[in-house]
Amino acid sequence: MVSKGFSDEYLIFHHEMIGFLDILSLIFLRRKLTSYKFVEASNATSLKFNNVRADWVSALILLLQKFLGFIKKPLKFTGIAVEYLLNLVSINGGIWSLIKNLATFSVKWPTPNSKEYRSFIGHIDGRTELHRSVPVSIYFQLADPEIGLNEDINHTDLFAMAAKLAYENEAYIREVVTESWKMNFVAYFDCWNESLQAKTTQAFMFTDKLLNTPLIIIAFRGTQPFDADDWSTDIDLSFLSLGKMGNVHAGFLHALGFKSSPTKRSTELEDQTQDLVRPLAYNTIRDSLKAQLLVHQNAKIIITGHSLGGALAVLFPALLEYNQETTLLNSMQAVFTFGQPRVGDETFAKYMESTAWLNYNRMVYRFDIVPRIPPDYSPISLFKHFGNCYYYDGWYKFEKMEDVPNPNYLDLTFWPTMYANAWGDLIKGTQMGKTHGEEYKEGFVSIMFRAFGLIIPGVASHSPRDYVNAARLGQTSYNKL
Repeated sequence: MVSKGFSDEYLIFHHEMIGFLDILSLIFLRRKLTSYKFVEASNATSLKFNNVRADWVSALILLLQKFLGFIKKPLKFTGIAVEYLLNLVSINGGIWSLIKNLATFSVKWPTPNSKEYRSFIGHIDGRTELHRSVPVSIYFQLADPEIGLNEDINHTDLFAMAAKLAYENEAYIREVVTESWKMNFVAYFDCWNESLQAKTTQAFMFTDKLLNTPLIIIAFRGTQPFDADDWSTDIDLSFLSLGKMGNVHAGFLHALGFKSSPTKRSTELEDQTQDLVRPLAYNTIRDSLKAQLLVHQNAKIIITGHSLGGALAVLFPALLEYNQETTLLNSMQAVFTFGQPRVGDETFAKYMESTAWLNYNRMVYRFDIVPRIPPDYSPISLFKHFGNCYYYDGWYKFEKMEDVPNPNYLDLTFWPTMYANAWGDLIKGTQMGKTHGEEYKEGFVSIMFRAFGLIIPGVASHSPRDYVNAARLGQTSYNKL
């Protein structure tokens, strides 16, 4: 993928190899971490972790990953069935119309991957129109007067909507970008993950205009609710080293095209001829960006994403920096993420904050679970956030801070508050249409998703719907942050 290799430091947890006795050993025997058969480490990392013993955090994470692997197939098929049924109802005009059509043998059957077919996320929030108002992005210093982007567009809403839209299929995305937004659809990327042996990384690119566009936007698809691999990646503790840039989450590197080698784990992100059947995300998107900048020489680049997509939005320009892609970096306007997990360690965070091109902003809604994972617990899990954090409360008032009030999801002292938050969000969701207008009215699927937060606190706060609401309703007492 790139022209030079990684440092020979890495730590990989093979959760698929772990057994029940291993979990008990992690908790009670607490042997040296690198002595376990499911832990793969370089010589350099083994020396650093020589005196580090297993702890309850690593045991819990590995147990969760093992469980996610166990339910992977049933969860996937449940997701397919749920999405199809939701589309069957919506394409027929609602449950009562569907019953009528069934009775009259005139049912409309949904076609997956068509422009009418929505994902589960799309049924939580089906809004496609952009919000045109005084942009809240003035608080995030994103409204560069020299960009020339339409001033009546709420820029933050555009990025949040793009991050949400990335969950959809190519035909649906193209339809929304061209017909609803009246913008220029450039490309859809469906890329290969060598580690998972599947196309698991999706993104799309669009511009404000066909000619002389001021802005090129890339949106990465995030964590899919019914994809166990996505959730397992989010919580994974494995890392690879980028040398002086620090350690980076291995799962996110795999998603961008890192190719594992069965004989050489310290391996490389190799520059290679693109496989049209199995394209790698970093190479493909990088080359597409270069082609766009040849056409739009003065354009600026925005990268966005929700959840796992936010992590990829952060890591993609980091790899550009690693490979010294100066032209692309000089055109980078900002990275803007929503509910993004941690990507690297403290060294990585400090390095990224020191780069001149970085304008990095992340939005966190209330008790969203994903920005609080992977956990930041010494000595094994050392992942850190960086950049500007904008924390939103339940009524979409936000404050700029270094990190959210309860940075680690595993801190049980916050769980009573998280459960109270889940009740508050559920009640609020049923009233949004009355208090804020028709465009904020929530349907059955959104309300049921909020109710799920009563079972696992923090999950419902991860909904892209709340991030779109935050972009549209966000208020602060500060004139400029």
